[in-house]
Amino acid sequence: MAKPQAAASREPEPRREQVLRAAEALFARAGYRGVGLREIAAQVGIRAPSLFKHFESKHALYNAVLLTIFARLNEVAASLVTEAPFAARLEQFIGGYVDLVADDPHVVPLLFRELMERSEVMDAETRRVASDIYRRIDAFLEGGQRTGEFRPVDRFRFQIALTGAILYHGLAARAYQAALLGHLAVPDRAAWKRTVLDLARGALLADSRAAKPRVATRARRST
Repeated sequence: MAKPQAAASREPEPRREQVLRAAEALFARAGYRGVGLREIAAQVGIRAPSLFKHFESKHALYNAVLLTIFARLNEVAASLVTEAPFAARLEQFIGGYVDLVADDPHVVPLLFRELMERSEVMDAETRRVASDIYRRIDAFLEGGQRTGEFRPVDRFRFQIALTGAILYHGLAARAYQAALLGHLAVPDRAAWKRTVLDLARGALLADSRAAKPRVATRARRST
């Protein structure tokens, strides 16, 4: 019985998954318009017409790449709908989000390119999946506000700020290290998570520790 299991473990990756991985890397580097099907096919070791066995067009392939990223992010967001306390769910979500970005260097440039270039290539189904993730996070924030565990922050702008804190770090941390420190330090994912979590807790958690700095600021202004 051991031989079939060993043979199965050595099975090559399905061609469709190879195409998706190659396309993700190329789209992240050059954007939708900067990549051709021949280039993607060459990365996989096939001819361009063979791509149409798996995807009907470059447009369909690009959206499939985005959908794989959104599917992984949706798995991370599943931690927001557990029975754990809101603060614990927040920590788990941020940790999972950082892990997603850190483990796949193509996620950040792909999402930034889509936001900045506004390519209009994202189709309706892909936008719906992305919107569902946004609504899941918003429902979590609203629930925390309803129970009084979260402060009544602007939930839309908090999501933008939180996403920026994670994605921009993934995009710019190495460049900042090179420019400001003169060298590339060993990545410290734990410090990254702590920093984002501290920012989120400071903005959301309705406790005395979060309130003290605000009171002190008002007092200084009144003097």
